[in-house]
Amino acid sequence: MWRQRSFLALWSAHTVSQFGTQITLFVIPVLALTALSATPGQLGLVSAAETVPFLLVGLPAGALLDRWDRRRVMVVADLGRAVAICVLPLGYALDTLSVPLLCAVAFVTGVFTVFFDIADQALLPSVVSRAQTADGNSRLEFSRSTAELAGPSLGGLLLQLLAAPLILLGDAASYLLSALLLRSVRTRRDDDQDHDQNRDQNRDQNRKHGRDDDHGHDHTEPRAAPESRMRTRIAEGLRFVLTHRTLRPLALATAIGNLASLGGALSALLAAYAVHDLRLSPGALGLALSLGNAGALLGAVVTGRLIRRFGLGPVLIVAKSLPGFAVLVLATAAPSRASTTVAFATGILACGVTVYNIGQVSLRQAVTPTALQARMNASVRFVIWGTLPFGALAGGLLGSWLGLRPALWLVGATGLLSCLPLLLAREVRALRAMPTGPESID
Repeated sequence: MWRQRSFLALWSAHTVSQFGTQITLFVIPVLALTALSATPGQLGLVSAAETVPFLLVGLPAGALLDRWDRRRVMVVADLGRAVAICVLPLGYALDTLSVPLLCAVAFVTGVFTVFFDIADQALLPSVVSRAQTADGNSRLEFSRSTAELAGPSLGGLLLQLLAAPLILLGDAASYLLSALLLRSVRTRRDDDQDHDQNRDQNRDQNRKHGRDDDHGHDHTEPRAAPESRMRTRIAEGLRFVLTHRTLRPLALATAIGNLASLGGALSALLAAYAVHDLRLSPGALGLALSLGNAGALLGAVVTGRLIRRFGLGPVLIVAKSLPGFAVLVLATAAPSRASTTVAFATGILACGVTVYNIGQVSLRQAVTPTALQARMNASVRFVIWGTLPFGALAGGLLGSWLGLRPALWLVGATGLLSCLPLLLAREVRALRAMPTGPESID
């Protein structure tokens, strides 16, 4: 993998883009708290605006990306997010910053993120071989999980040194760098096209010199069949996921977990809980999260060993329950030991998320035919990310009605229950090793 330039470029672009996204997701709520004195309910609205695009455009995006150039879509998405993020520093400078503007920018960047993330996962099998997919996913998932958990901590540290608008300009620059890196990614399709182009050039030269390599055969390319309607393609992807005995419980478990995740209810509660209840500064919160992020590295290192020792199914079940347990630990924090508790809880959460996502993303790709990869990813994202805006809204409302700490107890309990669909599905529970292809499991 280290010798594959295209994968290294894809991995680098993925890492840079994910860090830019996660820093943005952390800085925007802090900006709302400090510059606009936003309430937990308003923070929930901003968080919901970031994730509702997965519910609205995720399915059409999957159908389109099975026909579009996925690498080009990722480049356009990076450029679009860079432009959208620059609106916030401009609004701050012009004194027009408001919660509705934050929601609008969050929504636009969320739409571009939908296309980027679905194309990102669907592109990998075209860059590496099927045998290398799990290895590639391990690296991509480590970057994603690390960015998801280190992004807020890095954002908190940067807020101690720079104003939020300047940090957002840096995030926009990270998207530009990601787009530049993606331009050097080559897929197997590109190589096939180069081969076909060279073959056609040789054929033209042979004809020019009076040589006929076709031996009298007609090589007219057959006319392509008409493209199926988008509604049909979307229905095929949804039907594949919802009727698949392995993908269905994976999607359901992840959807329930996302209600309580850093992108769901916890996103509307964490910053306010740390600042108001635990009396942590953004820098102290950032440092605690940074220490806890070692759990992501631990998860990426031990995932393969855990699967070989205990089996894929049991590892997925236990890993899925760890984030809920981590939120319950977070709810016990007191101001006197706030930093230690936040770091410990973050470590548990980071390890669980990393192990689970490496396993479940690789499993999804292993049981899905290549032609359905983008639609499968879009359908799964529709189900699992579709719960994020509801979780963010619920977290904000619960934080306003019940208080931040009681809301965290409910969020943690929801996270613990998310492993039930996996526990009840024999096809997942009994898995010992990663399937070798779609035909090996269903």
